[in-house]
Amino acid sequence: MTTRIALLRRGILKKNDELAAVLRDRYSSAGVMVLNLVSSPGTGKTAFLERTLTELKSKGARVAALVGDLETDNDARRLAASGAPVRQINTHGICHLDAEMIDKHLEGWELDDLDFLFIENVGNLVCPSSYDLGEKMRVALLSVTEGEDKPLKYPAMFNSADAAVITKIDLAEPCGFDRELALNNIREIRPGIRIFETSAKTGAGMREWLNYLVVEAGSKWVVEEVEAQVPSRHKPGAEVQGQARTGRKFETIKEAKEFLIHWIDAEARRVGSPLTEVERQMLFVSEKGWTLPDMAEVQAAFYRYHDLVEYEEKVGKLIRSIQASAQAGNKDEAETWRQAVQVLSREDHYLLELMKGSGEMVRRRRSHMLLWLGVVLVAAALAALAIVMSHYFGGSRVYAPPPTN
Repeated sequence: MTTRIALLRRGILKKNDELAAVLRDRYSSAGVMVLNLVSSPGTGKTAFLERTLTELKSKGARVAALVGDLETDNDARRLAASGAPVRQINTHGICHLDAEMIDKHLEGWELDDLDFLFIENVGNLVCPSSYDLGEKMRVALLSVTEGEDKPLKYPAMFNSADAAVITKIDLAEPCGFDRELALNNIREIRPGIRIFETSAKTGAGMREWLNYLVVEAGSKWVVEEVEAQVPSRHKPGAEVQGQARTGRKFETIKEAKEFLIHWIDAEARRVGSPLTEVERQMLFVSEKGWTLPDMAEVQAAFYRYHDLVEYEEKVGKLIRSIQASAQAGNKDEAETWRQAVQVLSREDHYLLELMKGSGEMVRRRRSHMLLWLGVVLVAAALAALAIVMSHYFGGSRVYAPPPTN
């Protein structure tokens, strides 16, 4: 009986994956970015999506949403208040959305007219992890009211996510939420994952989240403001600002590396030149030390869409900006940066090379290339000269046959 159930499950998933691949091609051809939002019930997924739709639409983005629930259309009506087109999918007892449901409810929609399509999955952290909907990005949400161990209890969901969002951050203090423990638990399951700390109510973290979306979608505009007044402890990048940038002790190389990369990423957003997700993940490259588990895939994606020299120059400029700012400002910040680099220097990391050179490495690489090109040209010239000389001095001679008697 167990074998039969397993075979049936594999057959169902195979059919779903085949249709998901078709949907993914459709999304790609239409140029629409599709996100699959997954969480347990009560996380605040609908409130978070409502604010996301409203803010993106106010900036001129063309957005739409599909909403999955066992019954009722309450969430769809709530999201429609954003002004975006919304469709409800009732699963009638099924604990997840699948590719066939998505395909059916896309009928009549012109995907070419959309920039973003959000899929709000059924509230469940188990079943949806197995079903591909053709999305470009899966986003796992966790609220401060749920407990910090959710990623450890549901590792399949968080491991399959491309980004994680902590919601209701405005309630963190009264709930006794252990922020560091939650972040560590998420990263333990999915090292290097991008994490956003947000509040749909106050707007905390929303600017960072929205800018991330438009960068990943390839849009050129950047969200300037989300809320006029956002408490400083909830501002985007707050985890690498102020006290978080000083007095830090790094127990592991992984912790130091994540801290430095987060600071570089925040600096990129500050100067209006945000890193794409693959650019950020490339900073984790290491020949011998700790790195992301899927680094080979990251590097393959990077070389398809990015120029290495331009990238290294961009990162070098960011590092120089951080170092100059730290040296001219808070001495504790400069010391924390130095300590993180010192911990990282225990192993061989690409990020260290970028820091050592801060752009010099690019110029050295170009010099080395020119040097090798010169060596090759000289060698070729010498080889050609040798052939000519051999032909002139040691070429074949014609001997007359000896006279016959």
